[in-house]
Amino acid sequence: MPTPVPQTGRRWITGCAMVLGALALFGAGILLGRQNGGADRPTEPSRAASRPSAKALVRNVFSPTVVADPYVLDEQRKVADALDRSCRLQNDHCDTARKARAYLDSRR
Repeated sequence: MPTPVPQTGRRWITGCAMVLGALALFGAGILLGRQNGGADRPTEPSRAASRPSAKALVRNVFSPTVVADPYVLDEQRKVADALDRSCRLQNDHCDTARKARAYLDSRR
């Protein structure tokens, strides 16, 4: 008759089995993730993507004035549009929307 495994031995074996199972699942996930990883990458960048746009994509961190930065003004326009939408649809923040729109109109 085999001797029973003590309780601490069972916990140790269970813990090791869980760690080995997690490692196996992690490795399988990496292998499956790499299988389709390169399929959606473009082979050659398009020339249209390399041309600079008229709209600023990022803030000019070296700009001496933040308020005149085109990126900052564009972001402020987005916020003002959201406030206008909130005012129209929910009748909320109307005073703030009017002030934001007046500020942006004065900056033009």
